[in-house]
Amino acid sequence: MTHLRDEMEHAVHKVYEGLSEERVIAHSRHRRRMHWILRLRNVAVAAAVVLFLLSLFHPPGRNLLKAVAYFLGALAYLGEILILTDCFTHRVPYREMFMAYCFGPLYLLLGVSYLTDH
Repeated sequence: MTHLRDEMEHAVHKVYEGLSEERVIAHSRHRRRMHWILRLRNVAVAAAVVLFLLSLFHPPGRNLLKAVAYFLGALAYLGEILILTDCFTHRVPYREMFMAYCFGPLYLLLGVSYLTDH
């Protein structure tokens, strides 16, 4: 049982290493800029979460809250793309970027849909 747990912990650690943004940033040409982008991305994500949670209480203007949250989510995906591509100077395979390339524009469309919803 301990051996299986050790193998699982090792596998989780390997996955985390593969996704470590700090590691990506360490090899970046734009390290200082990448740290700021990472911070701003995290702030955008946190603000989007707060706005979505607030919209659950059905306040007046909840569609505006959701629209702004989706726009922040789109900005967060843009930040993710900038980090992974080193400000578009590094080519990353599409299979790794597929989610960011699809969900970034989708979040923009969702934000617009909440603004135009009557």
